[in-house]
Amino acid sequence: DFVITFRKPLTRKVIEKLDRCKMIFNVGTGYEAIDVAAATEHGICVTYPGGYCTEEVAEHVMALILACVRKVTRLDRAVRDGQWHSYARREIRFQILPPMLLLKGQTLGLIGFGRISRSLAPKAKGFELRIIAFDPYVPSRIFEEFGVEAVTFDYLLENSDFVSLNAAFTPEARHMLGMEQFRRMKPTAYLINCARGEFIDEQALYLALKQGYIAGAALDVLQEGRMASDHPLLQLENIIITPHTAWYSEQSVDKVSRRPYEEIARVINREWPQWLINPEVRENFNRRWGKTL
Repeated sequence: DFVITFRKPLTRKVIEKLDRCKMIFNVGTGYEAIDVAAATEHGICVTYPGGYCTEEVAEHVMALILACVRKVTRLDRAVRDGQWHSYARREIRFQILPPMLLLKGQTLGLIGFGRISRSLAPKAKGFELRIIAFDPYVPSRIFEEFGVEAVTFDYLLENSDFVSLNAAFTPEARHMLGMEQFRRMKPTAYLINCARGEFIDEQALYLALKQGYIAGAALDVLQEGRMASDHPLLQLENIIITPHTAWYSEQSVDKVSRRPYEEIARVINREWPQWLINPEVRENFNRRWGKTL
């Protein structure tokens, strides 16, 4: 009657054999492994735990921005290597600290202006950052409501001091950031990715960081979803990597654990799911199951 899945393919062939299924719940926020069009045709609701970690991810992005601009992780490693009293030494004074610019007045460019970017915007404004965003699917009134300037993709790359990926992933967006895009960015700019690793061509990112096309990067996600101990990015000093933990808090764990069963309960109680991915399913659902939610 209900399917709960996490990043496992649910193809048209599988969906056509779901004779009793009324709803598919995808535990993650990325649902491209599910053939949503096929589910819609067969009157099956597709839902996910939307919004369960919006604030957490926005806070993590802000933490990574601060860590980049203040060189927090590199300075921490220097202290652990015994350089507390070596400010005048070349390692810190000339190799780690520059360039270190005042955060106030710098420009944060947001790729995607959905829930996470809208949560991040007021936090970044608290640090007096200028905020611009690229999202062709969001109406201008939303940008105006949040006091964020809507710009083109190229303008964002060329004018941002921090570029943060906060968009929903689609297969067409794979490697939307490669060497061509890194060459457009400022040499003092940082790339932040707490969305999906597939947005970035990691080989190009490695070369861009190594050759100084951009100043640094901070990633919470990787293209393969995991990191081997010999991954090339680990050879670089100008990158921060966290193990896909931007979503985590005690509150978000509780939400994501409860949400599938809350959605199932809604359908059992003849209500539409709250986090419906395919709202256009309503007509086919009602026709197939002979009742209206």
